[in-house]
Formats: sequence, C-alpha cells, structure tokens
Amino acid sequence: MTKVKCSYLGDLKCEAIHLQSGSLIKTEAPLDHCGKGESFSPTDLLATSLGTCLLTIMAIKAKSKGFDLEGIYLNIEKLMTQNSERKIKELIIDIFIPDSTSKETIDFLKKASEDCPVTRNLSQEIDIKISWHHE
Repeated sequence: MTKVKCSYLGDLKCEAIHLQSGSLIKTEAPLDHCGKGESFSPTDLLATSLGTCLLTIMAIKAKSKGFDLEGIYLNIEKLMTQNSERKIKELIIDIFIPDSTSKETIDFLKKASEDCPVTRNLSQEIDIKISWHHE
C-alpha cells in the first residue's frame, strides 16, 4: 500500500510527499488556469505518469528477457478541452528507440507497452496516440 501526503502551500501550489521514500513533488495551477507555469500542473502529472509507466513497464519486460532499455525516451503533448469542463482531451506520445534496436525488439516493446496500468485506468474519453520512432 502506498501513502502520499498532499498539502496546499498557497498561491495555487501544492506539494505531495511519498511517505515511504520522502520524495517530493510540487504542482501549480497551469498558466491557462490562473497559475504561473512554474511547475507541473496536476494534469501534467497525469500525462507524466502515463509516460513513465510506459517506459517502466517496457523496462520490466525487457529486464525479464535480459536486456536494458537505456537510450529509449518519449515525449508527451497534453491537449485540454476548450470548454468549461476542463478535461484532458488528447495525449500525443512519441516514443524514440535507438536506431540499433532490432525489429523483433521493437515489436516486443510495443506489445509490452500494452500492459501499462496507467493506460488501463484512464478514461476512454482521452484520445491516446502513440507513435514509435527510430533514432
């Protein structure tokens, strides 16, 4: 069981402390919703959770097969709805794999990415687009 303590700091800023490790994350309201853009917004963290979950689940599966994913990274673009409902409309993910990666390994990673628990828990209303790139 994981426990996190979340505290409001004032000026539309919060912090979250992972009680087991003491790790700290700070958030702020986004620029388009009264914030100053000095930190991650809560919805930025949702997008970040998806990205790091995808990388982590692929790394776990790769480790079980005896290889490491060093050099793989991804970028996420988060698009919000333009109405008063304020929801994430779309997450555009570009995954970059080193050019030396074999087609077999890429297929393995694509399959592994389907086991991401964050993806499974997101609303079907969020359009998630994943593109794979070789560098």
